[in-house]
Amino acid sequence: MKWLFLVLGFPVPVLLLWAGLFNDSASLLVAAMAVQYLGLLFERWFFFAQANHPQNLYYQVIG
Repeated sequence: MKWLFLVLGFPVPVLLLWAGLFNDSASLLVAAMAVQYLGLLFERWFFFAQANHPQNLYYQVIG
């Protein structure tokens, strides 16, 4: 899952953005935005599923 959001969040949107600007294609630009959005959603899911973020660590110490 980690590699999925790393690929969908960064290199694929950059390639689609470059291709959309080079080919003057609005559909590729929209696809770049959609792919990056999906990659960032996966990243947020991974962050909360992993449960090693500071808020959970803080409340584990308190409780």
